[in-house]
Amino acid sequence: MSNPALLNQIVQILDQLPDVPVVALEVNRLLDDPDVSAQDLADVISRDPSLTSKVLKLCNSAEYGFSRKIATISEAVSILGQKELKRIIFVIISHSLLSRPIEGYALEAGALWENALTCAVYAKHIAKSLRPDNTKLADLAFTGALLRDIGKIVLTHYVATHAKQIEAMAVANKLSYAKAEEVVLGMSHTDVGRVVAERFNFPQTLLSAICYHHHPGKMPDGTNKETRDMVCMVHLADAFTMLSGEGLGVDGLMYPLDEAVFDQLNIGRDTPFFESLYNDLLELRGTINNMNQMVR
Repeated sequence: MSNPALLNQIVQILDQLPDVPVVALEVNRLLDDPDVSAQDLADVISRDPSLTSKVLKLCNSAEYGFSRKIATISEAVSILGQKELKRIIFVIISHSLLSRPIEGYALEAGALWENALTCAVYAKHIAKSLRPDNTKLADLAFTGALLRDIGKIVLTHYVATHAKQIEAMAVANKLSYAKAEEVVLGMSHTDVGRVVAERFNFPQTLLSAICYHHHPGKMPDGTNKETRDMVCMVHLADAFTMLSGEGLGVDGLMYPLDEAVFDQLNIGRDTPFFESLYNDLLELRGTINNMNQMVR
């Protein structure tokens, strides 16, 4: 990151972002408190009618398949548990932030959200396939993929202003779009994503996904194996999401797969493996559509 003036402008923009789900962010902070009670969480959620409605809608969906209707937030919090409630809260936060038009990346309203949700479902499936005994990793991969491009909501104006220059830089020098952003603007959407994540108090694992999902091989040496696995899975899911064309913007140009993925996840480079995985991912379209409808 080499543009402090732009960074200062971005911090100011963050304070003026519309549609930031303040109560959802407060719930997310509370979920990091080991002493918080289910009633404390229910009381805070109940202050926001829209958040209450979305949590209950998700809780009563086929995704969970509870045998009876969940009618109150207190009941929903108790039956879901804190881990699953946190995942739902991140889905709601992401939908609120990512549903607006992102003109700088040529994304219409809702396109970035649909791209994020597709990548999240793909990442969770990849995690379950490659590390079937680690359910925590699947949840981390889902949330990391969901929020990986959050920096775009702030950087979009600056990208729009320099769009032709960034695209020309990417094509002429065979750079990824993110790298071309960095060269032209002095920072990329992953740099800005770090600032957004820190402002919203997201956990360190999510910061890793946001910062390194384009280049997992650049993670610091001290990064633990679970986080390395998760970021590599998000990177792989991101590449497959690009292939699917879901919510694809101008940054679909030049998306190289990081070689670190193969060794970290212990997967081969053979075409049949990737064809099989891609076919499996295409079967998840129904799941993605259902989740998209539930959060609206």
